[in-house]
Amino acid sequence: MKKILPYIACFFMLFLQACNNEVDDLFDTPAQQRVNEELKACKELLISSENGWVMEYYPSANQSYGGYVMILKFTDKDVTVQSEIAANPSDAVTSLYSLKSDMGPTLNFDTYNKYLHYFADPDNNGGAGLGKGYEGDYEFIIQSHTENEITLKGKKTKNIIKMKRMETSGDAYLTEIIKTRTNITSIQGILGYKGEVNGQEVSITIPSDRRMTIQVGTEQIFNVAYMYGLSGIQFYQPIEIGGNEISGLEWSETNNSFMWNENTLEQIPDPIYPKYLKYLGNYNMNYFYGQTERNIPVTLIAKTFNGSEKSYELQGLPFPLQVSYNVEQDCLEILTYQKDGYYVAVWEVIGNGTLSWAGGLGLIGKLKEGTSNVYEFVDNGVWGTNIARALILWSASGEYKGFGGDTRFQYIILTKIQ
Repeated sequence: MKKILPYIACFFMLFLQACNNEVDDLFDTPAQQRVNEELKACKELLISSENGWVMEYYPSANQSYGGYVMILKFTDKDVTVQSEIAANPSDAVTSLYSLKSDMGPTLNFDTYNKYLHYFADPDNNGGAGLGKGYEGDYEFIIQSHTENEITLKGKKTKNIIKMKRMETSGDAYLTEIIKTRTNITSIQGILGYKGEVNGQEVSITIPSDRRMTIQVGTEQIFNVAYMYGLSGIQFYQPIEIGGNEISGLEWSETNNSFMWNENTLEQIPDPIYPKYLKYLGNYNMNYFYGQTERNIPVTLIAKTFNGSEKSYELQGLPFPLQVSYNVEQDCLEILTYQKDGYYVAVWEVIGNGTLSWAGGLGLIGKLKEGTSNVYEFVDNGVWGTNIARALILWSASGEYKGFGGDTRFQYIILTKIQ
């Protein structure tokens, strides 16, 4: 036995050496080769689509802002991007991209592109505000791909992002998306929709654009992120109603409502809407500019009416003035705001002449006693011991005079023309 042991030990040493060589052969050199081959295959796939790829992009780890459509067209080094957020769907911006190996193959957009990085830029005022923006991705792990679809995963948000091969031009596709979006968002004065889906009674509310709450029966509630598609909306993830998965809803232009399997959902009227509408129309606006009294014709037009915003635009001044509808007090309200390098601020006028553009401050239109159409704008009660008596245009360098007209609007009165 003692004579055999050295031979057995020698055998195992040779065996282990052989195993080590095999492991090295299988997982070291070939592994890097496979990565390089995969990166090459991904680049060839990206470049192969003549019309590019439609990216179904969801920013924020909780999909808080819904999804957006972008069209990406790749060359060997560049990507050209179109987006539904553009003022003109044919507008395109080109920047660099790269494919790297990091937790698997990754697709990275290395240089700034105003469409691709819009949702990832922390300096964006939108979304969660300065310092966060929409909290989106610009680096993605490539999880899988076929000839016509690429599945990505955001490195930061972990959101699943699909890219699908385009069969039409980006211009044509985005035009249809924008048409669908306009048809759906132009419906005002409703709380939501109700009807039957897969034999279940559902009630839908849309608290903000691209977010939807679906109640099934009296208990089950889904909070769904969605994006606009060619013929309706599609959900970030399918939901199950009545034992079947629902991945989106069709839109009926004829009925101005959502549909499921040719069953049209019914609009739920908003009782606040008629109150909002009563303020639309033509007015005479009386105010003082210093010691000079002004009296000018203005028009109040509808701007936005949804669950989170009910606003108008007052036209006839040197600039379009944003006006809100105060639901609790059933009145017009002019709140402070910032836009395009200037502030609409409130101003005390007398005393220390303090002014401020802090959020929530403003003037409300109180119906003058004994009248049915005269609204006097007074402090809304939010400014503490200060009392707002006027609006003033302001900027970082002082009084803003970029519109070339009046910048101070003291003791405002609106008289509706009957």
